[in-house]
Amino acid sequence: MRIFDSIYTKIILVFICLYIFLVGISGLSKSIGGLTTPSELSIGDMAQLKKQILIINDKEIKKKKIWVKIIAIDNEEENYTFEYSENNVKTIGKTTKKNIKKVASSNFINATGSRFISLFIGVFATVLFQSSSTTTSLIVGMAGGGLIGLSSAIPMVMGANIGTTVTNTLVSLGHIRRKEEFKRAFASSTVHDFFNMLAVLIFFPLEIMFGFLEKGATFLGNVFFTEISEKPFQSPIKQAVSWGVNHLKDFIKDIINSDWALLAVSVLITLFMLFSIVKLLRSMVLEKVEQFFDQYIFKTAIRALIFGFILTVLVQSSSITTSTIVPLAGAGVLSLKQIFPFTLGANIGTTITSIMAALVLNPIAMVVAFGHLLFNILAIIIIYPIKPMRQIPMYCAEKLAELSIQNKLAPIVYLAIVFVLIPLIIILLGGQNV
Repeated sequence: MRIFDSIYTKIILVFICLYIFLVGISGLSKSIGGLTTPSELSIGDMAQLKKQILIINDKEIKKKKIWVKIIAIDNEEENYTFEYSENNVKTIGKTTKKNIKKVASSNFINATGSRFISLFIGVFATVLFQSSSTTTSLIVGMAGGGLIGLSSAIPMVMGANIGTTVTNTLVSLGHIRRKEEFKRAFASSTVHDFFNMLAVLIFFPLEIMFGFLEKGATFLGNVFFTEISEKPFQSPIKQAVSWGVNHLKDFIKDIINSDWALLAVSVLITLFMLFSIVKLLRSMVLEKVEQFFDQYIFKTAIRALIFGFILTVLVQSSSITTSTIVPLAGAGVLSLKQIFPFTLGANIGTTITSIMAALVLNPIAMVVAFGHLLFNILAIIIIYPIKPMRQIPMYCAEKLAELSIQNKLAPIVYLAIVFVLIPLIIILLGGQNV
């Protein structure tokens, strides 16, 4: 039909497919969360409460999404006695099963005692959630509630930076049937991987030796922290996606109440939408789009960086921001050189979510949020202006892309080893030794 040949119709269809793709990604994270969350709490576990009224210094204070330690369990009444720490002040309280939102097992808590293991927990958690904004917000909340210390939280946000890159790498697989398209798309997606890996290789040993990120973030936290009671900004895109995935979850629940079913459907939706987006973009008149990007948004590295920052702040997810640009690289609209600074801007933009989350908590949470911000800014300052350093992520991305078009199993092996097997093995082995 001619109506589907219209450029405007195709643009609308791209956005519709993109929305459904994001619903699939969100459903994927929800199903994994449901499968990995403990069904029962044990003494020593940490729980995130939906809401809680605490008595601190004879004052009644309402707290939301705080992390507490379970110290006693009443199975008959389904009540839990918890311990909450803030500013070295411990408060004992009780809550019910219905008030518990998330659970972190005592094994997880023990594992975070190692900075090295914490780094890979950050990687793996972000791979599961498909959003560094989500992971860092959780890290900020856990640090603010006394669940983890600063020495563990900062390596975790470093790891989150690596884990967030897996989404756009998955998006690039939509081009795998066409060699040249896939080469461009895969290189443009993995340059984000290698930049963040390089940043961690530089800063992680320095942080262990000198703790400069923790010290710098502590200074900024003490200067800028203020108690704010207003609700943090909620992305309308994020809310729209939540609406879609909640309806998807309810639909599947009516047929078969299983997180495995939600996982399977989400995977199918995500893959189908990926290929649909690629097909639509390929059929569009991309010359006009290319001219627009070349003349305005991606004309200079600074413009691209600013655009990546602003877009990520609005969307509240660097995974979404960078993944939406990958198909344009595959279609030849944008080059690897143009996309590189855009991803760096997205790295800074994703820190805003954790800062907003920290504003409603306490100075400890703010220190973690500022640590994330400092890490990303310093990484850009040290790596990008120096040409030999800047070339390393681009060179690695291009070489991996060349290998991947020669062997189509290479990208799958790369994703499985780097983002799943290595982090999981280190976490499991580390957990046995604590």
